[in-house]
Amino acid sequence: MRYNHTFFSLLLVTLLVTSCSANKLLFSWTDKSLDQYRLRKILVIGVAKDETKRRIYEDTFVSSLTKIEVPAVPSYTVSKEAIKPSTEGLQEIIKRSEAGAVLITHLVGKNEEDALPPSLGLNAINTRFPYGLYGYYPVIYHAVYSIGNYSDNTKVVLETNLYDVRTEKLIWSARSQSIDPVMTRKYYQQLINLFLSDLEKQNIIFP
Repeated sequence: MRYNHTFFSLLLVTLLVTSCSANKLLFSWTDKSLDQYRLRKILVIGVAKDETKRRIYEDTFVSSLTKIEVPAVPSYTVSKEAIKPSTEGLQEIIKRSEAGAVLITHLVGKNEEDALPPSLGLNAINTRFPYGLYGYYPVIYHAVYSIGNYSDNTKVVLETNLYDVRTEKLIWSARSQSIDPVMTRKYYQQLINLFLSDLEKQNIIFP
């Protein structure tokens, strides 16, 4: 009985560790030239072919931001359909939302190796995102619609970028990896908690 107790105790610890490590932040980057950037209203955009997943993700993120008194709006309440992948399409939605910042999340791929940049320096980020807000969105929109659904992947890598509307510049960028995720509100909440924790660490949000 003592052996069994030890075995099951070890098994429980293993399961807990595995569960806690199922979602992780691969890396994040912040524009250090911004001194305690003050967020205005955020337009949250989840780029996904599945409309239900998009709405759950956006709702969960907006709810989390609202709880820490950061004003935010889910894009689906402004545009029922996916936002057109053009400068004009995105500008129209931003104008209607009256947002001062835009947060965009999209599927990158299933391999962690593909998610790590060669360097975390400013030059590497500028190379990866050379087009600003209105150049970035059409590129990732078309990429998402060509690489399959979340459910097709055992490793899901998501990229989340935060842009300032006035300057169109990237403020913060992060990539996360999840192992065999079930796309529920609970999963999205765990993921969003990782993002919010890093945004707080980088002094972009102030709970």
